[in-house]
Amino acid sequence: MPRSLSTLESKLILHLEWEKQSVVTIEEAARILNCSPDYARKVLHRLARDRWLAMIVPGKYELIPAERGEYAFTDTNPLFIGSYLVSPYYFSYATAAFYYGLTTQAPLSVYLATMQGKTRKLQIREKIYQVVLVSSRHFFGFGDANAYGAVVQMANLEKTILDSLHRPEYVGNIPEVATMLWRGKDRLNWTQMAMGALRFGSQSLLQRLGYLADLMKLPGTEILHDLLLPKIGKNTCYLGQPARWQTGGQHNSIWKIMDNIPRHELLADIEVV
Repeated sequence: MPRSLSTLESKLILHLEWEKQSVVTIEEAARILNCSPDYARKVLHRLARDRWLAMIVPGKYELIPAERGEYAFTDTNPLFIGSYLVSPYYFSYATAAFYYGLTTQAPLSVYLATMQGKTRKLQIREKIYQVVLVSSRHFFGFGDANAYGAVVQMANLEKTILDSLHRPEYVGNIPEVATMLWRGKDRLNWTQMAMGALRFGSQSLLQRLGYLADLMKLPGTEILHDLLLPKIGKNTCYLGQPARWQTGGQHNSIWKIMDNIPRHELLADIEVV
């Protein structure tokens, strides 16, 4: 059935298409139409019913432009949708790792970091979005990226690995982070990596990063020794969570870390010469 528009609805849709505005809120619609928020909400509801708009979350709608024809397909890019869920935000963890080719398996969920709200899961159009609340201290190292046709905020290569080391549960755990380091070893800016690690203010992150680089003989080991070792204190940490890998293992006196992950598991996808 062909899609039709009233005069007021046409004004809103034409404005969005002219301005190339892909998403509209109730407040924006009220301003464009010079009407009350309550009336704008009714207009948006009718437009969603008639497939000119598609709701992302309550109060926020995606434009389905006329060029998509009578079938009115919505945008299928989950990163486009994710970019409108919270603000500020950036994609990281397993999502950014797959984007950069640091992992070959597409994650089932979309992972994004924010400083607003709380850590939570959202289901939008049959896709799970994992929103991770991070502190302002950790909210850095990202920028514009063209992700499958949508310009979104994406962690840079180095920050993707640092975020994943800090919260390994959002990327598949420490063995997956080791694989990411291995696959990215020749593309990483190791000075930038070290400086970013220091910004985190986490000794265990420094220890894990330095130890993994040494173990796999990565190109940045000398830089990490120079910049990170002076910041290592006296405390020993475990490479993997003891709840999963127990408390045994081999102690590394340089990075003061207990490697409690079986080597065949830690380096399953890596060939260390």
